Amino acid sequence: MMNKRLWHLVAGTRGGVNRAKIIWFLRARPSNANAIAAHLRLDYKTVRHHLDVLRSNNVVMATGSDNGYGTMYSLSPRLQTHFEEFLEIWSRFGAKIDSVASPHA
Repeated sequence: MMNKRLWHLVAGTRGGVNRAKIIWFLRARPSNANAIAAHLRLDYKTVRHHLDVLRSNNVVMATGSDNGYGTMYSLSPRLQTHFEEFLEIWSRFGAKIDSVASPHA
């Protein structure tokens, strides 16, 4: 069922590209919403919204305080197990994963 869920979250909704960029960013290391927003050049509230959606779908998990800045997000163990499915969906979606800058850039 993760495949269907990922397909919906990445390709089936308007915010899918931003959610995919967040997933791709978090694959390298946990980050807080502020760091994700700065790196991806997205509004902080937009990033928080997408993180909430990803979290409620068991794609990312949060650790630390729940006040925003102290919360660190990382890929859930379930997504880590199914990461190849994410890559397949992303490539079928027509986006180029290489166009998303790596967190180390």
